[in-house]
Amino acid sequence: MTTKHHGLNFIYYLIFPPIYLLGMLPYLIVNALVGRPLFFLSYTVFRYRYSVVLQNLSRALPLKSYLEIELLAKEFYLHLASMIVEIIRLFSISSHQQLKQVKLINPEVLEEYFKGGRNVIAVLGHYGNWECLNVLPLLLPFQVNAIYKPLSNPVMAKLVTRVRCRYGMRLIPAQHALRHLLRQTRQPQFSLFIADQFPGKQAKCQVDFLHQPTLMFNGAEKLARATNAVVVYLDMIPQDRCCWKISLSLITDTASATTENLITHTFSSKLEQTIERHPAYWLWSHRRWKA
Repeated sequence: MTTKHHGLNFIYYLIFPPIYLLGMLPYLIVNALVGRPLFFLSYTVFRYRYSVVLQNLSRALPLKSYLEIELLAKEFYLHLASMIVEIIRLFSISSHQQLKQVKLINPEVLEEYFKGGRNVIAVLGHYGNWECLNVLPLLLPFQVNAIYKPLSNPVMAKLVTRVRCRYGMRLIPAQHALRHLLRQTRQPQFSLFIADQFPGKQAKCQVDFLHQPTLMFNGAEKLARATNAVVVYLDMIPQDRCCWKISLSLITDTASATTENLITHTFSSKLEQTIERHPAYWLWSHRRWKA
């Protein structure tokens, strides 16, 4: 084991215990200790990516007044701070507590596909608190996967892995997803795919998203068509504090027969409806539209 590896382990075990212990406290206490100071620092003091947030909101919601945009920006920073508090609590919150906070309202959408041994790809955006979906293995009969791009920071990667894999979720790097799904034939797979990230200027799929031409990553569609998976859209609906309803809607159950980019266009349309319903819960600080 290298000195560098020892150093990374030391940093991890220095950070993890305080986070774990902090997460055991009630939400209101963690929010007072972390959430409120984080909101104050990010929104008032450092103005974290404030110009990016305002620009994204203004371009995406052109009918809103400047005052409405400013209020939405403030709501976004409140949500961002609250989401950090939720993630801290995910390190140590019990499964019983978490199942009270995450409700899958229509699991029957998946029943026939599980019985038929079909793989399902669930596409979603950076909306709500996607990290709380780590509890899905307790709610679904499928093997639940998260298809992801590995983080460059190894300590953060280890912390994120700890949260995501608590209840049996399997993390699959995007470049290995096709091979993994083709090999897994014993148990149907339910694979989460966050599909609204900036795909790079070389991307060929362009959609009309939030009132502007937008390059869209179509990796989930390629994977679905190659494996003829069922594709559903996963919608996160905010409820009371720390509570989310999860709703699934079918995009297609014959992915290999769809025309090119149809799945991606449908996903972007559904995500747009989600964002316009409650705008503050999308990740507006992300530099989504790059020149």
